[in-house]
Amino acid sequence: MNSNEGNKASLSAQDLVYLNEEIAAMARAGLPLEEGLQSIAKEMAWGNLKSATLEIQKDLSAGKTLPEALALQKGRIPPFYSELVNAGIQGGSLPQVLSILTTYARGLSDLRSLVITALFYPFLVMGIAIGLFTLILVYVIPQFELIFRDFGMQLPGVTRLVLSLASNPIYFIVLPCVVFIAALLLLRGLMRSSETGACWWTRLVYSIPVLGTLIRAARLAAFTDLLGILVEQNLPLPQALRLAGDAGSDPFLRKGSHEIASSLEKGESLQDALKAGKVLPDVIVWMAGVGEMKGNLASTLRQAAQMYRRQVEMRASLAQSIIPPFLIVGIAAIITGLFVLAIFMPLVKLLEGLSK
Repeated sequence: MNSNEGNKASLSAQDLVYLNEEIAAMARAGLPLEEGLQSIAKEMAWGNLKSATLEIQKDLSAGKTLPEALALQKGRIPPFYSELVNAGIQGGSLPQVLSILTTYARGLSDLRSLVITALFYPFLVMGIAIGLFTLILVYVIPQFELIFRDFGMQLPGVTRLVLSLASNPIYFIVLPCVVFIAALLLLRGLMRSSETGACWWTRLVYSIPVLGTLIRAARLAAFTDLLGILVEQNLPLPQALRLAGDAGSDPFLRKGSHEIASSLEKGESLQDALKAGKVLPDVIVWMAGVGEMKGNLASTLRQAAQMYRRQVEMRASLAQSIIPPFLIVGIAAIITGLFVLAIFMPLVKLLEGLSK
């Protein structure tokens, strides 16, 4: 077995940018890649990027070409990378291709950052709300429980419920939250272990208001941008579709791109194959069909990617500005309403009784 084979964690977008820029700099300067990659690896902290760099350097020293060495990093480096490098070498434009790859990887990293940031604020608000609610139950509610017990009051059901929660918040609040999160992660892992399950999980994610459409728009932007780059470098369209589909994490795009590629190889037109595939929005199908007829498919696809990137930016801004305030108001209303019904209503009755 080749030393490069086996399970490997994929490089992050930032790692791919760094490795690509170093290779591009050496290619522009005409420097030997074997020695350059070895020198670069010595300066890296040990990790996935250093391991990949050293393995590429060893394969180059063993007589393999750069595309072959990159292809052996399957699992760490996506297959489209070696294909584009090979196209750049054959066309005598390797530095330009590497520059395009850097731009693509940076754009992909920016998209992921937008999505993560948009998801971060709602979850942060939820976490603070749960912490605040637990704090009230642990430190505030027990004080009122002592008062009610001393006066021997007959308490309503909602008050007894809140007092029960306060008596054991770990059992009634923390443990259910942990179990829910663990079950969600387990369900995610089980569903994503098969193609059918991954499709169901993706459909569930896309059904989430605002956040689901944000994630889908980000994936469509990455898919169309990469497909445009592959077509621009004169890769056969069926091959480009398969590579672009496999590079993403959307199972619908992955499966659909292979089906569309098979239809193209049978002689169907791009627009008909895209319509039959039913995995891309109608606007992309229409734009791709027009682009193919006018002979500028690559630039049309990259324009579509820019369109979806703008959608990601707008939806991310919406998620950050709209969702947290709604969550804050909703959670505050729930906590306040529960606190008023459970504590202040019996307290008011107690004060009325004492006044009489």
